[in-house]
Formats: sequence, C-alpha cells, structure tokens
Amino acid sequence: MKKTILLLALSLLSISAFSQHVVSVHKMNKGDIEQEKLDVATIRCYYKFTQPVTADKETHQQTDTMTLDIGQKASRYYDAARMKRDSLFGDFMSNKINPSTIQSMSVLKDGDMSVLDNKGGTTFDSTTKGETSQLFKKRPTGEIITIDRSESTPQKYKCTETIPAQQWSISADTLTVLGYICQKATTEFRGRSYEVWFSPDIPVNDGPWKLYGLPGLIMKVSDSENLFLFEIIGLENLNNPVDITMAQEDYAKASIKDLEKLKKKRSGGTAVNINGGNIIMIQKKNNNEYQSLEIN
Repeated sequence: MKKTILLLALSLLSISAFSQHVVSVHKMNKGDIEQEKLDVATIRCYYKFTQPVTADKETHQQTDTMTLDIGQKASRYYDAARMKRDSLFGDFMSNKINPSTIQSMSVLKDGDMSVLDNKGGTTFDSTTKGETSQLFKKRPTGEIITIDRSESTPQKYKCTETIPAQQWSISADTLTVLGYICQKATTEFRGRSYEVWFSPDIPVNDGPWKLYGLPGLIMKVSDSENLFLFEIIGLENLNNPVDITMAQEDYAKASIKDLEKLKKKRSGGTAVNINGGNIIMIQKKNNNEYQSLEIN
C-alpha cells in the first residue's frame, strides 16, 4: 500500500511540474509575470520555416510557421501556434485535474496512443510539433537572447550571445517575393553558407532567426545544401503596435549546445485521458531527429 501511495505521489509531482511550466506560458500572456519591455513592434512577419527531420531512418521536410515582431531597435521571433497549443494544454491540466478527486493514475513513458482506444471520458492530446524557443534580437548592440524550456520541469533556460550583423555580399540579382522586388545577398554564418533575398522597399534591418544587417527586410533565406528554408508568407503593418516584452523569470544560463540537448530530450508529446477520477497520462516517444542550423 505504501509503495502504491509513493508511486501516485511521484506521478502527481510529474504532472504538477509539467502543468506549472505550461501554465507559466499562459500566465506570461496575462501579465502575471513581470515583463521587460524591449521595444514596440509596428511590423509583424510570418515565415514558413522548413527543416529536415529524420524518423525511423527516413528524412522528410517539416514546415512550421514562425512569427517575427519588429520594432525600431528590437524584435521577437517565435512560434505563435506552438505557444497557443501549450497554453491550451496548460488550461486543460489546470481545469480538469483536481488532486482531491483522483482515484487512480497511470503514467506511461514512451507510450502509444492505442492504449486509449475505446476509453471513455475526455482526452487531450498535445504535440511537440513546432518550436518552443523564443529569440529576442537587440540590433543596435548585437545582443541576441534565446529562451527555451525543459519539458519535465518548470525550469527555463536563457542563452545570451553577442552577434554583430553578418557580413553580406550584395549582388544586382533580383527576385519577386510576396509582391516585393528583392535583391540577392550572401553570407557565411556559423558553418553554413546562406543566400537571402531582401526588400529595400521595406527599410527594416531585420530578418528571421539570427539573420540581420541588410538595408531591407530579409524575405527569403536558403542554405547552400537546401536543407533549411525561411520564406515570408505574410506581412502586416500593425495599426495597434504590440509591445515586445521578455518575461523576467529565474532562468538558468545556457549555451547553444545546452539548448540543442534540450531539444533532443523532448518527448513526442503528452496525452491525458480523464474518466471520472481515473487518469491515464501518456508521454509519447519522440522518434524525430533534427539537424542543427549552427554547425560551429
């Protein structure tokens, strides 16, 4: 009996930690955590980000939509859809699970969703698709801050780098992207060669991810091996400017390699089935392997 109670307690702690860390993202949006205001965004860009993913020895291209909010001095690059999904899962965990009503609980690591076949009750299935990190770029100082989180604990990590604008070679070649005439530029950055197309008609010194430093918004990026692609698919002038804020939390200092390790440790998502006081929690196996944008 004591062993059963101990296992249940450990399971509750695991769920509690996961719920707290997801809910913290939700609270951040509500202003419950103190925020540092970096700038005010007047432009919002949407980029299609394509990268190679290997699962079961087969490689395919995975596409996610990333958002870039740009102010006069700073920007924020993030996966809005992933943040929304995490927030919804946090709400589900907070509102549906009452520890005082739990009668039984099963926690399955590297489990399969077939376990929930023909189960009644309510099931919420989360996915790990998309990017969990946020990237803040302070262009005048070259400071780039990447924030990411652990999956199993509420801990968040912060990587601060000083990255001057890349050295670009600009050519006379042109290409139309999203209706804008763009110029071609090339650069070498952390082990990869990049070809980009930027628009002088949008005089913003910024772009997706850690790329910036051109006399116009970077609209399209591809590496020389055609592994990665950033391509703008939407552009808004924000009539109601949005604050670019960074949550002031107790971050653990991290390096780029630390953040890569976090990504490799992630599960394939979490599913929770609640049927009365009976709970089944499945941490799905993640078979995906990602390549790093930064080789050195």
